[in-house]
Amino acid sequence: MATEEVQLMRDGDVAEIVINRPHKRNALRGENWLAMTRHLEDVARGGARALLIRGEGGAFSAGYDIGDLDPGRVDARAIIENEVNPALRALRDLAIPTVAAVTGDCVGGGFAIAAACDIVLGSETARFGSPYGRIGIMTDGGLHVFLRDLLGHQRAAYLIFTGKLIGAQEAQALGLCCEVHPDAQILARARELAGQLAAGPTRAIALSKSILRNAGTADEALDLEARYQAEVFATEDARAGISAFKRGVRPVFSGR
Repeated sequence: MATEEVQLMRDGDVAEIVINRPHKRNALRGENWLAMTRHLEDVARGGARALLIRGEGGAFSAGYDIGDLDPGRVDARAIIENEVNPALRALRDLAIPTVAAVTGDCVGGGFAIAAACDIVLGSETARFGSPYGRIGIMTDGGLHVFLRDLLGHQRAAYLIFTGKLIGAQEAQALGLCCEVHPDAQILARARELAGQLAAGPTRAIALSKSILRNAGTADEALDLEARYQAEVFATEDARAGISAFKRGVRPVFSGR
């Protein structure tokens, strides 16, 4: 059942992970997080060139399903280290571009999943935030650093401490998502974008992603760019792209 609640599908070069617990607003139990990690490992091995993550039934994900947890008995550290963090690390570490298609609630651990993706698209009903402070527990999933780096200390503290939920238009203005579309159009647009990225120069995108994730300073970026550009120039995609540019035609990239 847990595996069916987190499904992996494939359409050509695009892999798609679907969170399918709509009766729980796609909140994830421990076994669901483990299933997501396994799916992400399969994606990493399976040759897909882009990944789309979405939720079924009007919500992206309400985070960890805490309905059955007893605060006095649960080992919160073990849950986070053994269930949640491996999935988020596997998602962040994917070399291919990742897209989150967010409808409805994207909160707590669900927000962390979206934040671990490269590009987030939101529907008009999307709501982003980490309201755990309202029930006496703490934001996790790496959101402290994500929000701090994106918004600065003050705004990050405000969102984390108050648990405020942000609608789609404000989220776009703050940089939490790149585009906002009507609910009826968001999945088609997300699949279109994922397909576009999958048809791109796969190795160049992977190395750009590595720089975005890992370069701490401009000097580090300059050094990595010089090293990686030499690697990119040796790919078939670079030869195809430069040849197409010279001939004035659109390149076709093979991912090699």
